[in-house]
Amino acid sequence: MADFVFKRGTTFLVTCINQDAQGAPVDLGGAVIAAELRDAQNTLIAPLVPMAVADQLGTYTLSYPSDTSGWPLGTLRTDIRMSRLDGTILQTNTVTIAVVDRVTQ
Repeated sequence: MADFVFKRGTTFLVTCINQDAQGAPVDLGGAVIAAELRDAQNTLIAPLVPMAVADQLGTYTLSYPSDTSGWPLGTLRTDIRMSRLDGTILQTNTVTIAVVDRVTQ
């Protein structure tokens, strides 16, 4: 079972919060964030665009600014890589996204 369901052909926009072990938001402090959507064969489906959310500590969005109609049906996966200014690289757990067809055309 996937972590999220996404309707193909709609706008892809996800809000994320970087938190410490106690659940408190952590300042991204100039970290470079990267994320990609890939299928089970590791084929790149979409590079995601990260954007910090102003005045919300540790919060950023991941989006895909183009048409998602061509995304394959099935399960895609992503993780998020944060490269800090001190050279530390952090990687999140893998998240799965079930891509399904929309009903209303």
